[in-house]
Parts: sequence; structure tokens; C-alpha cells
Amino acid sequence: MLVLLFIAVAYTVLIALHAWMIRHHRLEGAYEPRAARWLAARFGPLPPPFAAHLDQREAKAFDRLLTGDLDPAAYRDLMASLAAQDAVERPLRVPR
Repeated sequence: MLVLLFIAVAYTVLIALHAWMIRHHRLEGAYEPRAARWLAARFGPLPPPFAAHLDQREAKAFDRLLTGDLDPAAYRDLMASLAAQDAVERPLRVPR
């Protein structure tokens, strides 16, 4: 009985955390369990998902750096431009 209670509490906590992630850091194409999406929707309309294309571009640039197709200075410039674009698309929210 204690094991079942532990599993139920753990499942509830995981769904609540997933719902929080959907409300605050929703990514395009990310898996969203129905229970977590339902819980997140109880607190207002769901935010639109962010595009995840920046991570793919960063990974491709890193691969090009490792293979020698991109020199370190060009890599730094590319990463700076991606960081600037990311700052516009996903501004940092700091609690006051």
C-alpha cells in the first residue's frame, strides 16, 4: 500500500512539473502528456511554443567547427548572432 502511495505521489509531482514546463518553457515538437497539458490549460490559455531551430543550428555549427569547415573566429561570430537572435525570441525573465 505504501509503495502504491509513493508511485501515485511521484506521478502527480511529475505531471505538475511537466505542466509548469508547458506554461513557462513550451518548445515546438516537445512531448506534452495529455494530463499535463490539461492541467496547464486550467491556468489560462497555453502560450505558443518556441521554435527549437536555434539548438539545431548551434549543433551544426559545432559539428562544422570540429570538422574544420569553420574557423574559431567565424564560430564565435555565428554563436554571437545566434545568441542575439535567441535574446530577441526568448528574453530572460528575472523574478523581482
